[in-house]
Amino acid sequence: MVRTPPSAADQLLLQLAAERGTKVSGRQLERWRAQPNPLLPANARTRPGRPAGGSASTADPVLVDLVVWLGQHSRPGADPLHLALGAFGAGLPVPEATVRKAFARQVVRLAERITDQAGPAPEAGDIQEWVSDRADEIAQRSARRMSGVNRRIRAVDRQLRQLPAVAELWKFADGFDPDRSDIEPLDNTGVLFHGLAAAVGGADGITPEVIARVARAQAGRDVPQYTARLLETDPLDPLAAIRTTPAHRLPGLPSESVVNHVASVAQEAPLERLRAGWAAAGEMAAWAEALCQAVEAELSVEPPGGDACLEWIFGQLFGIGRMYLIKGLAEPSPTAGQQALTALELVFSFDAINSVLAATDSDGHETLRRLAPRFLLKLAAVEAPSARATKA
Repeated sequence: MVRTPPSAADQLLLQLAAERGTKVSGRQLERWRAQPNPLLPANARTRPGRPAGGSASTADPVLVDLVVWLGQHSRPGADPLHLALGAFGAGLPVPEATVRKAFARQVVRLAERITDQAGPAPEAGDIQEWVSDRADEIAQRSARRMSGVNRRIRAVDRQLRQLPAVAELWKFADGFDPDRSDIEPLDNTGVLFHGLAAAVGGADGITPEVIARVARAQAGRDVPQYTARLLETDPLDPLAAIRTTPAHRLPGLPSESVVNHVASVAQEAPLERLRAGWAAAGEMAAWAEALCQAVEAELSVEPPGGDACLEWIFGQLFGIGRMYLIKGLAEPSPTAGQQALTALELVFSFDAINSVLAATDSDGHETLRRLAPRFLLKLAAVEAPSARATKA
């Protein structure tokens, strides 16, 4: 078949890419524009064109950066949706529909993994019973994979608890969380069990007391925990953000599933928040490893202690970032798919935490900015929508 030569606009794109040291062919431009998930927008159309009454395309200089990026990162057999995520994360104008498809695919795959292991949710009957029957076995398998990460974290926790330089800080913190010894923290399997129960069954089966036990488990048994104390004593509902019906429902999951809320983020969150979430997710592992190394280094010198130790301790006391420390160490080199799913989870959880803090005091948003890990400040810098649209 005789192939039509590149248009004048495409020839200009190819020329500009070549001037930047990246050789791209007209056939590649065709592939990158192919449906159903185009990576490259079409050239702009102008009228009149040739012949009179038609239209002609013009090269958009903004697309040159995208063409160069795709030319440098495309490989035979490369997943086009992974390419879309990478280019989008680099700030390039990938078509919005493709970007949302790339993010949403990861949530669909998560739902498929859950239903593969637990079976589809029953159309009628007790959802919490269905979750409980299956979540324990899944949680036990996952807990074994986390053992090395938790050993490292617990070793640091023990040394910091005994650090003379912060003895007064611990004494002060003990005062705002009395009676914590009466509360039994969850073990690793319990944390994963309740997380899975919420992800699948929704908020109704998870009480503030359970969330507090999860927070205490992540902070360490002997550590005062302000977030847990607040959950145990404050009448505010920490799960208000997920008690609405999500706009999207994935096959095999109850409509109230938190996974459906995350799917709604992929479909409806502003693109700038998705990009901020992608950037934050990409930095999580490096932040977690750097913090661990910095604290371990500060504990190995005389006198022990320093800024990294204080950052770690405040993470324990307030809980914001503790779960991300664990996740970052567990996924040191995330795939594009893992990074995309983490990005959606970060956007969803960050907005939920933000809304709770905003309800606790007039300076709640600023409190979050002060206590959040540095990699999350990318999300704090992008204004969140006041409310996400939902469908009945």
